[in-house]
Amino acid sequence: MSPAKPTSFNGIHHLKLPANEIRKTEAFYTQVLPFKSCPELDHYTPDGKLFAVLLTYNPASLMLEIRHNPEQARIQKGWDPVTWSVDSRKDLEEWGAWLDEKGISHSKVLKGMKGWVMAAEDPDGKIVRLYTVEDHEWTTDVDKDAYWLR
Repeated sequence: MSPAKPTSFNGIHHLKLPANEIRKTEAFYTQVLPFKSCPELDHYTPDGKLFAVLLTYNPASLMLEIRHNPEQARIQKGWDPVTWSVDSRKDLEEWGAWLDEKGISHSKVLKGMKGWVMAAEDPDGKIVRLYTVEDHEWTTDVDKDAYWLR
């Protein structure tokens, strides 16, 4: 008799993003985005070299690991591994002003298939997308942008 399919599965434990320079990428996610550093969870090799940091976003009980992996960071340049959620198109306008203030290059607010999206780059060149919960009627007549919407 085959074993039963396990019933314990709680969803996402944490996300992991590769970085060329851990502290630089950590600063982006904690100073530009609303993550908090958890230095007590930093990962070190047996000889004391830092190889990963963990960040949290408590309203969502989300942990984000930034792991030193320059090769993978290079491979993912231009890729958007995670799309973050914001409430509304108005919120995207506020994010645009915030990103301008921080000197972060970003797209304009773009119309997606079901909502609106804005994209920026983290220090490793990964595309960071913000997508709205607020939606509009489903459409394939979406905004095009060869750089931000690859």
